[in-house]
Amino acid sequence: MRIYLPIFFFVFFLSGNMDAQSCCSGGVPVSGNLGLPTAEKGSSQVSLSYDWNVLKTLKEGVEKLEDQSRNRTTHSALLEIGHTWTNRFSTDFFFSFLQQVRTIRQNGQQTDLDQTSGIGDAVALFKYQVLKTKNGGSNLQLGLGPKIPLGAFGNKDDRGITLSADLQPGSGAWDLIFWGQFTHQLSFRPSSNLLLSSTYALKGENPRFNEIETYAFGEEWLVSIGISDRMVLFNKLVDPSLLFRYRTVQPDFRNGSLLPSSGGEWVYINPGITFWFSEKMSYQINGEFPLYANLVGTQITPTYRFNTGLYWRF
Repeated sequence: MRIYLPIFFFVFFLSGNMDAQSCCSGGVPVSGNLGLPTAEKGSSQVSLSYDWNVLKTLKEGVEKLEDQSRNRTTHSALLEIGHTWTNRFSTDFFFSFLQQVRTIRQNGQQTDLDQTSGIGDAVALFKYQVLKTKNGGSNLQLGLGPKIPLGAFGNKDDRGITLSADLQPGSGAWDLIFWGQFTHQLSFRPSSNLLLSSTYALKGENPRFNEIETYAFGEEWLVSIGISDRMVLFNKLVDPSLLFRYRTVQPDFRNGSLLPSSGGEWVYINPGITFWFSEKMSYQINGEFPLYANLVGTQITPTYRFNTGLYWRF
């Protein structure tokens, strides 16, 4: 364990110090949903979930503005499929379909409505189990893979004007994803686990946004730390969890120039619970609520978010 933990923390801190997507916090929720659990050699896993992200808080820097005229909602259907090929090597594939709705109201009347839907970008994640102690108390996985630009990025509004990049189903750019996850069983309560994960997205550039422009989302780093437990409720296993997440994104670039009012940093609290129907099938639900946000310029930012879904292991 002493040998391998520095490897994780090297990736962890390297990702935080690289030139650190989103001009706000809409779009496909990739980073926070990557990485299926560790599984036995020869087993397959499937996770199918729904993600509901509501953004109706307007902020400038850390100051909340008393403006309720803007509202944005993202609905995402997320599918993740994984297979464990050897005792250490596994692959995960992430697919998405999303609908985004943005409304603007003035004097209580809706004055603008933009809506897009379609297949989002995908991710192929190649994972290697660096550490697994003999008693299974500690586990460390590292992963690397591309984000593949499957989604459309040229949707237009009713006037024929191309919608903003963060409203498009896809980014039109190849990204590189760095991922790491560490779990440790607590000695004073063996049913509990310490959880630590980090995801860093090195963003590529879309050379054909709006047909003649270039667009690059700002690079993103997400780190989560928390604890999960296991208990019995009505003769079924139940896993409550509580995570804290820190997320930072750098400003976007359009035609090589920094885009105003993009980028920032957030801290979230994520309570969740998983119900196990059997050894290999579960249902989970979790929420995400902002504790702190410091935005570059004026942006609409998440007010709350919920994610729920089913998990199978074969």
